[in-house]
Amino acid sequence: MRQPAPGVPVGTYAQLIREAHAAGVPTLLDTSGEPLRRGIAARPHLVKPNIDELAGLTGSTDPLRAARDARRRGARAVAASLGPHGMLAVTAHGAWRAAPPRRLAGNPTGAGDAAVAGLLSGLVEEAPWPDRLARAVALSAAAVRAPVAGEFDRAVYDEVLAGVEVTEHPAAA
Repeated sequence: MRQPAPGVPVGTYAQLIREAHAAGVPTLLDTSGEPLRRGIAARPHLVKPNIDELAGLTGSTDPLRAARDARRRGARAVAASLGPHGMLAVTAHGAWRAAPPRRLAGNPTGAGDAAVAGLLSGLVEEAPWPDRLARAVALSAAAVRAPVAGEFDRAVYDEVLAGVEVTEHPAAA
């Protein structure tokens, strides 16, 4: 989810999250600013901010500290995009960082959306967090390398997925 369209109330995402919970549907929130602040209060299953959006929400530039703060504000889990450095996840069960095997040059347009797709597939399949993060990082990298925004390079996905390093964060979530 990104910013609501002009004229749509800022609390729309929060309302949609509450309705999804009532219907038993898992939720992932990907937005910024006030919609993020209000959406987190509705307790989405997963929030996927980038490091700038997370800092805007919490005031902290330390990704781990900011992700913990976002959980205290209501997010059940936070998967923070660290750009070309991968992703950090903080959940009730632990914290992990996933890093691609190398930095890939290309067009970052759509990389965040690709990461969301990887996270959503893992959410729906109830995959372990390290697998979700590896998938998200690999799909994001494959989107960066694709010649057209909105596509991904399957060979790059397979190569990066095999080399993603996921480490458990020693600090408790």
